[in-house]
Amino acid sequence: MTHHPGRALILAAALPLVVRHGASVTTSMVARAAGVPAAAVFTAFPDQAALLEACAAEALRADEAAAAIAAVDLDQPLAHRLASAAVHLRGYAARVLLLADAMPASRHRRPEPEDTDGRRARHEQELASLRSALTALFEPERERLRMPPEHLARLFQSMVLADTPTGPAETLPTEELVSLLLWGALTPP
Repeated sequence: MTHHPGRALILAAALPLVVRHGASVTTSMVARAAGVPAAAVFTAFPDQAALLEACAAEALRADEAAAAIAAVDLDQPLAHRLASAAVHLRGYAARVLLLADAMPASRHRRPEPEDTDGRRARHEQELASLRSALTALFEPERERLRMPPEHLARLFQSMVLADTPTGPAETLPTEELVSLLLWGALTPP
């Protein structure tokens, strides 16, 4: 089923619908948005559960965000590089959280003692690709840093992802977030 020629088109059309309508999204809604017959949706995805799972997997993919972070100009000052990276990380996190909020409660809250399909491992790989791109942003300053770039990348990723709102809450301004990482919380004595 994963090699269906229209699968990517259908998935791209379904993702924003699932974010907006959750599990109540219909095949006809997806078909209309994708510009394909309803039968094409059933051919690409055997049922709604398979479509929702594919949407969840697509939302977790971090390759676009990692590529955008990797494309940040290393000749810019570190604060500018990190501010650019924060925008991409927040976009990724917002997409994941919007989809998680749209999914049925039983779907994303059920305990999963086993990772039989490798979902957790794939998600860890996605986060690792983001950390790798972030690490490269710190590398030019390696000699000036108090901690290794890999550690700072992990901290920065955690700070940004934790600051992504799940509702109407406000995020810290990017400049404050970057400043906090680079200079700390205390003013110099």
